[in-house]
Amino acid sequence: MWQTLMDSLRAQLSNQIFAGGLALGVVGVLVAALRSLPGKLWSQAKRAIVVTATLDSRNDLFAAFVAWLNDQRFGQRSRWFTVVQAPAAVAEDEAQVDDIPQLQYSPAPGFHLFWYRGRLMWMQRDIAMNLQVVETIRLGALFTTRRLMEELLEGVLRHAGARRANRLTLYTVDRWGDEWRQADSKPRRALDSVVLDEGVARLLHDDIHEFFSRREWYAQMGIPWRRGYLLYGPPGTGKTSAAFALAGELRLKLCALSLTNPKLTDNVMADLLQRTPARSLILIEDIDAFFNAREKQDGRIQISFSGLLNALDGVGAQEGRIVVLTTNHRERLDAALIRPGRIDLEIELGNATASQLSGLLARFYPEAAERVARLVADYPPKTLSPAQIQQILIAADSLDEAETALRSAYATARASAAGERSNPLPA
Repeated sequence: MWQTLMDSLRAQLSNQIFAGGLALGVVGVLVAALRSLPGKLWSQAKRAIVVTATLDSRNDLFAAFVAWLNDQRFGQRSRWFTVVQAPAAVAEDEAQVDDIPQLQYSPAPGFHLFWYRGRLMWMQRDIAMNLQVVETIRLGALFTTRRLMEELLEGVLRHAGARRANRLTLYTVDRWGDEWRQADSKPRRALDSVVLDEGVARLLHDDIHEFFSRREWYAQMGIPWRRGYLLYGPPGTGKTSAAFALAGELRLKLCALSLTNPKLTDNVMADLLQRTPARSLILIEDIDAFFNAREKQDGRIQISFSGLLNALDGVGAQEGRIVVLTTNHRERLDAALIRPGRIDLEIELGNATASQLSGLLARFYPEAAERVARLVADYPPKTLSPAQIQQILIAADSLDEAETALRSAYATARASAAGERSNPLPA
């Protein structure tokens, strides 16, 4: 067989036309290879002397790098920069509030040179607009090691951590429904900063700390390491504030999820809840506004009720995750949604008790403890919501004015509950 093939090949090569064509083909391949060789050699040589790192805006590290860049001397002195309006900051003192918007300056898209630890580096910043806007940064350094670039990026993370040290990071789903995106950050608050009833505050505090301290026990028992809470009660009773404080208490990230996002299908929902940022609390507010029993309450909702249940505690549900549902109407929720295993602890947050009223008054008027105690004794508990009381105290310019407004509000609430036109409290 081999002899036959060799004979056939010799016969073909003896044909001048075939031999010439073959020779031309070989020469063409060699010429093409030689033509691309300088570029390939330069590409390999460049990799040997240049270290390059690429970041794009689909990763949270990108935002951290831009924030780090803006705080560097180069970033602050760049003569080619872009300008955006900064998000409104939360002022600790009302007197510090400034109506003039603040501006943020950052090196503009393009090529920039800068120095880092005595090394000359460069940055190419580009924006691509297709189905979505993606911004890319390429960092380069000449005649250095990869470790220098790694140290720069590790410094970026430390810088971001320092900026977030006392702040709660908020995440929402992006407009395409594909990823969690950092949306905002707020001052971190501890659980005891929310004026809850004494028993409720202690219950939440002990339960959440016990959950995070028993990870190994969950693993040994073969129980999924997840926790679900249902906070229910009238509007203004502190459900959302309690969820934010729970996240702040344990330095968790807070992922707010709205089921009306039209991109949120069953598969997307399950995927997102498997890929929440590490150490996260997922908050779904007013769950009854999305599903009354199992019926959708909004035409924009694409996820099914069974898809929601599977995403919350299906086989692929993420470990170490906390889910908090809030509702004003517990009676409207399907039993399957709040059964044990999905919801581990239900907590009712009602109108203000005597201890909550005392706590709110003491927070606004700490110097009038004795008078606050007498005021609390005058008012029936669970009449006004904590939000109503707080609004009265914010509007009042003095304790006398606050007392007058509270007396009127309690009288109105009591009269309304009794179906009477008016029934003022005794002076």
